[in-house]
Amino acid sequence: MSIDESVEIERARSQIRALVAEIEQLARSDLAEAEFFRGLLERVLVAMEAVAGLVWIVGEGGRVEPVCHAGVEHTGIAATPETQAAHGALVQALVQSPTGLLVPPHSELGSGGAAGGTVAANDSALLVIAAPIDRGGVRAGLIEVFHQQNLPDVERGYLTFLEQVSAVAGDYLGRRQLKTLDTQQTALTQVERFSRAVHESLDPVATAFVLANEARRIIGCDRVSVLIRQRRKLRLEAVSGQESVERRASAVQAIEALVRVVATAGDPLWHPDPAVELPPQIEEELEHYIDESHATALAIIPLEKPRPTPVVKAGGNDAVAVAKAEAAPRTAPEPIGALVAEWFSSSSFDDGKRARVDLVAEHGRVAISNALTHTGLPLYGLIDLMGKSRVLTTARNLPRTVLAALSALAALAALILIPAELRLEGKGTLEPVHRRDVFAGIDGVVEKLESGLEHGAGVKQGQLLATLRNTDLEVALTDVLGRKASSEEQLVATRRALLEDKKISADEKTRLAGRAAQLQREIESLEQQRKLYETKKLDLDVRSPIDGVIVTWQVRDRLMLRPVEKGQSLMSIADKTGPWELEVHMPDDRLGHINRAALAAKQAGRELTVDYILATDPGTRHYGTVKEIHEQAEVRGEAGNTVLVRVTIDPERHEKEELGAGATVTARIGCGKRPLGYVWFHDVLAFIQSQILFRLW
Repeated sequence: MSIDESVEIERARSQIRALVAEIEQLARSDLAEAEFFRGLLERVLVAMEAVAGLVWIVGEGGRVEPVCHAGVEHTGIAATPETQAAHGALVQALVQSPTGLLVPPHSELGSGGAAGGTVAANDSALLVIAAPIDRGGVRAGLIEVFHQQNLPDVERGYLTFLEQVSAVAGDYLGRRQLKTLDTQQTALTQVERFSRAVHESLDPVATAFVLANEARRIIGCDRVSVLIRQRRKLRLEAVSGQESVERRASAVQAIEALVRVVATAGDPLWHPDPAVELPPQIEEELEHYIDESHATALAIIPLEKPRPTPVVKAGGNDAVAVAKAEAAPRTAPEPIGALVAEWFSSSSFDDGKRARVDLVAEHGRVAISNALTHTGLPLYGLIDLMGKSRVLTTARNLPRTVLAALSALAALAALILIPAELRLEGKGTLEPVHRRDVFAGIDGVVEKLESGLEHGAGVKQGQLLATLRNTDLEVALTDVLGRKASSEEQLVATRRALLEDKKISADEKTRLAGRAAQLQREIESLEQQRKLYETKKLDLDVRSPIDGVIVTWQVRDRLMLRPVEKGQSLMSIADKTGPWELEVHMPDDRLGHINRAALAAKQAGRELTVDYILATDPGTRHYGTVKEIHEQAEVRGEAGNTVLVRVTIDPERHEKEELGAGATVTARIGCGKRPLGYVWFHDVLAFIQSQILFRLW
């Protein structure tokens, strides 16, 4: 061997060692599988000066698939379907071979294919050099190289080199598998910690906070929000990284509105998703929320209550439980909550994001369902309080606890068994029975008020109280009188012409006679109008309708020289010497008790009693009887809807100074015997029945 040949061989060996070092360095890197094998194949082809090459990986189900290739078009293995099938059978045989092999061109591997099968053959004009890749003793792939034929020793050297490279590839796959297992173990540890944390509490809000903060780590997103159904409405309860939720914030209202329409549709929402066309309702709310949150991608998963799990018995599964679990629900279940995951710098759902979101949602719906079921138990608050109050059952405090419990039971029994009179309270006024309002009988201006006309002044029936002035009435009356006088003068002139002038013709006499008759009718009509105006003028005098006293305050200041309209109330007059009554405005929610008590009193032949006190003398209690209960409720100021109850009283039992019209009274109407607890807490019970129990039915 010459010196030049030795130098050339040494240079080739150095180049091969450098390429092998590069391949080993690639194997120690964190390159993805496809990139690693592409770099490995390129260096192998350079080192061996080969024509083409392929790297095969054993996938799921034992299928062998190419991960990368180079120069295959120069081999002719894809020229026809037959050559493709023969090469595929060859690759399967090479993968199953315990060692690397050299397959000469246009040769078969083995003794031939099975009956009806494809023969494993190298139909190309190139030498096939194949070295299997083992990962931890398990066949993981194959490196296949196409090369020109050479001396047998050189070809065996090719195979030895390729086996070394396959060993390096096997080490790479082993390290990658270990790294994958380590990553999976880390993920399993995180999922286990997440599962334990999310199921620790049975409080829905606490569960929502744990779910939001732990799910963010599992999913790898920027923000997670959890909504829970409260009072038949999905409400935002927790946001990752936040201690509280400001419900008045526009972003909170926007996310709740979006989740509600998504929950109504029943399907998860992944945005952006070009393959799905959103309904207009969801699209509108989605755009509004994105404007508020500036999220580039989000996933909304409605959380439904888990289906029942079949019961496993000693002899196998419970068939009834299995059928119930597998049966379709009669109605679409309402979501018990919703999970919202958001990204602010990503707009796709790759790298297993959907799987992680689904995993977290599955744990979340079970945890929230358990929490809602637990807190929805009857008397949950009392049971929870008793569970937290174990100190009450210790040996030292047990006698006191028993004594307190017995005292509470005794008080409860007293509230139920001891009867008491149910008296319903209402506010009202003291009023004389005979009272009348004085109305204006015509439009006008109060021109004059009689002397002594003031609050508390006594008046007689028909007494003149005030005088009105109506300019329009005076003008109209003057006009009628003027027209009547003119018509009378014309009538006198016409009659004189008929009597004195004897030279007029018969037609003229007929005309004058008709004219006289017309004037006579006009005069009679104007006279009737005058009488009507005179009668109307009497309405300008305002007179008292009854005997009594004026109970209107500051009459002169309110009426003097003031314009009034027909039917307007000018003042009130009351007969304080006659009978008096109470006008009690009872809230309408108490009318049922009063009507039943009134009916029972009528059937028993007695009257329904009322006790009351005056604001002017709260220390003295007076009594009366119900006279009338109005059938219609009316709104009266801050009292709301009230029903007027008229109560007859005896004015002789009151001092004269107490009998003031409009004086405030507080009255209580006796409605029969009821348990003491109901008498004390009937308003609370009514509130519970109307505002809580009614809404639950």
